[in-house]
Amino acid sequence: MTIEYTMIRDLAIISDRRSCALLDKAGTINWYCPERFDTQAIFSSLLDNEKGGRWSVSAKDKVFLTRQFDGRSSVLYSCFSIGGKGLTITDFMPFEEDFRGICRLFTNAPSVIENKISTRPDYGLIVEDYTIVSPVSIRLDKSGLYLHTSHPLKIDKDIIHFDITAGESGWAYLGKANRISEGNLRKLLQNTLQKWDKLEMLVDYHGPYENQVRYSLRSLQQMVYEPTGGIIAAATTSLPEVIGGERNYDYRYVWMRDAALITSSLTQIITNGELEEKFIAFVSGAMEKNCEDHISCFYAVDQTKVSPEIREIPLNGYLQSQPVQIGNSAADQFQLDAEGNILIACSIIYQKSGKVIYWDTVEKIADYICKNWERKDNGIWEEEQLQHYTSSKAFAARGLELIAPYQKDRDIADRWLKNAAMIREFISKNCLTDSGAFAVYAGSEHVDLSAALFVPFGVYDVKNNNMLATIQELEKNYCDEHLYRRHLLEFDSSKEGAFLAGSCWMAHYYAIAGDLQQCKKILDKVLIYSNDLGYFSEEADLNTGGLLGNFPQTFVHSSFICAVNGYKQALEGNTIIIKPIKQ
Repeated sequence: MTIEYTMIRDLAIISDRRSCALLDKAGTINWYCPERFDTQAIFSSLLDNEKGGRWSVSAKDKVFLTRQFDGRSSVLYSCFSIGGKGLTITDFMPFEEDFRGICRLFTNAPSVIENKISTRPDYGLIVEDYTIVSPVSIRLDKSGLYLHTSHPLKIDKDIIHFDITAGESGWAYLGKANRISEGNLRKLLQNTLQKWDKLEMLVDYHGPYENQVRYSLRSLQQMVYEPTGGIIAAATTSLPEVIGGERNYDYRYVWMRDAALITSSLTQIITNGELEEKFIAFVSGAMEKNCEDHISCFYAVDQTKVSPEIREIPLNGYLQSQPVQIGNSAADQFQLDAEGNILIACSIIYQKSGKVIYWDTVEKIADYICKNWERKDNGIWEEEQLQHYTSSKAFAARGLELIAPYQKDRDIADRWLKNAAMIREFISKNCLTDSGAFAVYAGSEHVDLSAALFVPFGVYDVKNNNMLATIQELEKNYCDEHLYRRHLLEFDSSKEGAFLAGSCWMAHYYAIAGDLQQCKKILDKVLIYSNDLGYFSEEADLNTGGLLGNFPQTFVHSSFICAVNGYKQALEGNTIIIKPIKQ
């Protein structure tokens, strides 16, 4: 029997803020990396229907009705009709260390509910071994996990089966605990809901698009690796930016640029300060752990450096899109904008909290920018081609300008500001097109979507002539149906989808420019490419309406939050532009 691929749009996430599982509208869990976001998957049918493991739930005449989370928690209720009667599956991942794993509760089965569990470690490359512990417990020897269920288990080849009898409720647990009961599960559910209630208090938003922003806040909080506070870029690897193409990457790492932009967006709404402090602590801890005087462009969730070596996995790939790869070759790139964005984020945090923390780390980054800004780098899109990318220079200059007022040694502060001025001079002399727009890089006649961020970060004024020329060029050559694409040097970006984060940047630009109608048009269009639970992927396929790229894309969620907040402020007659504090 051929099993249809799960579409990215149909995915939902459950998380314990160490790892997560992805499941679709049929209730099938098709992606799960135990213990950590970046460990080897034991369910990976998202990338290969045949080789990848899964946990499926089936019944005769089972029809999906709806699904929703319990508030802003990560406890998911999926509702189905079976012969005209209802079935609810409750999925969650508990926070208690001894019970890490996946919990599933099945309420009032109208007919026989068949569960099939096929764990295939190492992304489907290893055959699982089983040890039967009891009629309702099995140890998964290769995965190092246990499966406990309410109803008897049986093994057929490499698939574990258990059926929930018609008229009964049932439960199942897959995780590290060697024993568990239904009572434990019910208590874990309550404790999990209480923990998510506490997390909800860390950050909130009230205003336009309130529900959608809160969906995005949940997505961001699900993608945090709690022991270090690192926010991963996405939960998946190798979901393609181009169907059938080769632009398939592993995003299960903490990108410093992304984390800085995410923190900057969250800091501008209602927070209690904990998220901001954890961000700077992650940066500082990573530099200290790796004995660095600057940051790497991304780290593993435990703050260790990532090797640039790639491991290709022999899977068919999502919709036959290959390669499927583990690791990311951009690990050893030089990305100047990441350094600059960290300084920008830290200045926003300092201004909001009134506390200057981890200053030694910030000084090192600022000094590193001063010593290295004249170098070519790989840019915001991690191109292999080294260039003087305009956005890299612009964010570096702005980072120095914003952080200098916190430097007590005026000689050092003056040196930082002098370098910022030199960077700005370099941009004005080398990084403009013939039409006066900001070029992708020095000498280019093309523009890029990243320039839209110059205005909210205060790099350039919204009425700056070069800025206006850039926006005009973006509207003319990079816009389709109120969504925008980026400019890539090594790939024709017209062949990939609309870039959703950048589309949000354009919405934010128009909010500050006072064109609220255009801002809203863009935001509404972006929301068409969120799913029923408010999740965004990286890109939108305008031809098919599908989602492209790894999922959920935290960069998009934070950009959406920032744009909506800009829209809210503009509606209230305010504009939020990041400015230096008065010295």
